[in-house]
Amino acid sequence: MANYSKEAVRQNKALKDILEGKPAEKDYVQVGYEGKAPENKGGETRKSELTDLMAEVRMPWFCPECKKAMKKKLDDKFWRMMGHCFDCQVEMENKLRVKGEFDEWAERKMLENQKSQLKDLEQSITDFEKTGGKKTWYNNVGVNTPELEKDKWEMDEEAFNKTIKEAKDFIKEKREIVEKAEQQLTGAQ
Repeated sequence: MANYSKEAVRQNKALKDILEGKPAEKDYVQVGYEGKAPENKGGETRKSELTDLMAEVRMPWFCPECKKAMKKKLDDKFWRMMGHCFDCQVEMENKLRVKGEFDEWAERKMLENQKSQLKDLEQSITDFEKTGGKKTWYNNVGVNTPELEKDKWEMDEEAFNKTIKEAKDFIKEKREIVEKAEQQLTGAQ
């Protein structure tokens, strides 16, 4: 029988008894743990230390700007990036286009993204520099007889210093390009 389960039969029997006005009988035993009962705070909301943090991160049901339901995938993406729904973003960009300010806004947004990427690159170079050109990994190998394999990676000091210098020069060059583009955008030369 398709879609047959003991639970479905039990639920159907309980519904039938309820509809006929009979008391629903439990024909199963449920086991659980009863710990300390939560203290009664008289209607006061109980909050953990993460409640407020989770409320900030969680996407609301309704857009804070237009009050429409946010149920599309793009709404989730734009909520995380912009703080409002996709429709509000389209409307905002449309208003900028009408005013003739969209290209400047888009350019500024791209410059902010480039700055952020350069900052991430600097951080990764700093982290790489702290390794000193040496890294050790431990891998679990073997199925029947598992063992721990040590994998050591080293870079000679000259190549390490050359790589760090090239990366820093690259970042410096790109930062100058971004700053020059930002100065052109703001009009300060």
